[in-house]
Amino acid sequence: MPRHKDAEREEVMGETRQLLLEAAAAEFAREGYHGANINRISRAAGFAKGTIYNYFPSKRGLMLSLIDEISSTHHRFVAEQIVQEEDPRRRLERFFRAGLAWITDNLPRGRTMLTLLNGPDTEFKERMWLGYQPMHRLLAEEVLLPGMEQGIFRREDPVRAAGLLMILYLGLGAAVDEQGQSWLPPDWIAGFVLSGLLETDGQDAGET
Repeated sequence: MPRHKDAEREEVMGETRQLLLEAAAAEFAREGYHGANINRISRAAGFAKGTIYNYFPSKRGLMLSLIDEISSTHHRFVAEQIVQEEDPRRRLERFFRAGLAWITDNLPRGRTMLTLLNGPDTEFKERMWLGYQPMHRLLAEEVLLPGMEQGIFRREDPVRAAGLLMILYLGLGAAVDEQGQSWLPPDWIAGFVLSGLLETDGQDAGET
């Protein structure tokens, strides 16, 4: 088979896989894992029932792939937002603002994320936490540590502090309603966190 035909086939398969993941996110968010139906997901994506098994080995395999997709796209979006700022304080503000924006723009994925993190399935929960480790490192290494080194943030263990903030961050989805509106403004959250992080003994450290 010509190489361009292989490339076209891979592109079509990639698009089909993405459509199935989109439909799966909506189904899992609405019905939960146990209530979700594989054939309903296939039909919602525009394909014949059973199509999912050409791309995923099982419903559990589909959910694990969705978890990987949620955590990677979420991290990529937030990382792209953070690097637009130089000041660690602004980066922290952008972190929470971007996180809420991603959740409200991807409500099915956001609700699936929140359900899995607080659900009873150990494998799903561990896979989700593993998937969010890059974001944890991003927060520790690109936001908190620079702020501490510059004397803006008080000296703490950046890994432990990032872990605490990640728990708060991932809970943002609980404050978002069905219309994507949050009763916790991200700028207020960032300000609240900054009030505890700022180095009060530094020279004008609290000014932004």
